[in-house]
Formats: sequence, C-alpha cells, structure tokens
Amino acid sequence: MRFSGKSIVVTSAGSGWARAIAVRLAREGANVIVLDAEAGAAQDTCEEIRGTGGKARGYGVDIADLKALQKLVSAELADLSSIDGLLTSYMAMDWTSVENCDIDEFARVVQYDLVGPVAATKAFLPLLKASGRAAIVHLSSIDGINGSPRVPSYSAAKGGLLSLTRVMAFEFAGYNIRVNAIATGQTVQIPESEMPTNDSLGFPGFPGAQFMRQLNEATPLKRHGPLTDWAGSAAFLLSDDADYVTGSVLVVDCGRLAITPGTH
Repeated sequence: MRFSGKSIVVTSAGSGWARAIAVRLAREGANVIVLDAEAGAAQDTCEEIRGTGGKARGYGVDIADLKALQKLVSAELADLSSIDGLLTSYMAMDWTSVENCDIDEFARVVQYDLVGPVAATKAFLPLLKASGRAAIVHLSSIDGINGSPRVPSYSAAKGGLLSLTRVMAFEFAGYNIRVNAIATGQTVQIPESEMPTNDSLGFPGFPGAQFMRQLNEATPLKRHGPLTDWAGSAAFLLSDDADYVTGSVLVVDCGRLAITPGTH
C-alpha cells in the first residue's frame, strides 16, 4: 500500500472532502491524524477508519489557531518523531458582494481560509522536516482561479492560497517537502429532491437550489461528483507517485474551467 508506515495529518477531517480523503489515505495504509474543530466529528471519522481495519487518531482542536496546534503537537503528538504528509482543508464562506459585505466578516473568512492553512503548516513543519521526504496538499478552489462574485472573501482567500502553495514549494524544497494544491469544483448533478436550502449548508446567504442548478448546467461532464473524486487526487499528490510534482495546482472540477464562460 502506498502509505504503509506513513503518518498524515488531515484538518477538518470530521466531515466533507477532508473526511473522504482521510478515509482514502487510511485505506491505503496511512496512520491518519484526524483534526477537527468538533471532537465528536473527529472521533466519528476515526471510527469509520478503524471499522475497515485502518489506523487513525482524532483530536478536537481549533485548526486555525497556531498556538492550539503547536500545543497539540507538543502534547498529544509527542510520540511522533515525524509526519509524512499534511492535508489542509478550510472552508468558511460569506455569500454576499464586495459592496454589501461586512468588513469584519470578510476578514474572518480570509483569516480562516487563508491564514488557517499557514498556521497548520507552521505547526507541523518541524515534524514534516524530520520526515526527510514529506508532502503538503492544500485544498483550494476554482473560485481562487477565476473568482466568484457571490463569494468574494472566499475567492480572495483561496486565490491567495494558490500563490502561497508556490511560495511554500520553493521555500520547503530544501527540506525535500513537496507542496501542491487542489482547486476543487462544486459537487454537481444533485437530484432535485436533495437540493440544499439557503440555510442547510450553514453558509449565510447561500442562494440555494437555483444556484446549484446553474452549476449543474455549467459543468461539462454533468455528473454527480462524489467526495471520493477529490480523495483520489489528494492521495496521488501526497504519495510518492507524485514525487516530481511540487508547486502545482491540480484542477478537479468535472470540466468547469475547460471552456471560456459564455461561449456555449
């Protein structure tokens, strides 16, 4: 198995993309350190992993707080001499325009989605350096490439994360640490009966079912994109199969950036 004997940290792994990635990594032999703001969610992911014979340990921690993460490393992870990978996943959103946004809320989203991955990187960097051959993968978004007028703060943060990925790749090359990013696209082809409401995702101002239908229509492959689609891409970038890949952005969006908007 690709990750046999390796330890990999996954943030926000109590749910969503990060949970699917954590499960995939464990299935391929990794010892996964599951971090989430909700301790119960982290343990749920660990139970899923252990239920299929995988190895995992979970912790509830503020993943955007550098001091909290450093304390976790020195206390709870003191038995680890190194880690081999870090997957950062941060998603705060404020569905509004630049004109109508609350500046404090804009700053909160950027602080979490952009500064959060930096905090995680700094906290785990000593253990990554000790590996001698490690990898970092940041989950960004296609909104960080083209920008979305519906989520300007999220777009700004995810765009900044792409630049930081390249900066980190250069800076950490001397430690033999590869750094890459995945630009995710929205899950598509959700059945009408399962379309989310404005409030069901926990993002204030989310436009709901009509917006999801627009995304479906704009996606060339027009199929449901399960969370496992991103898990496979993350596993590749974290593995030795991507040993010559660093400073890159892998777009995983079911084809949404493949064409110029408005030309079809």
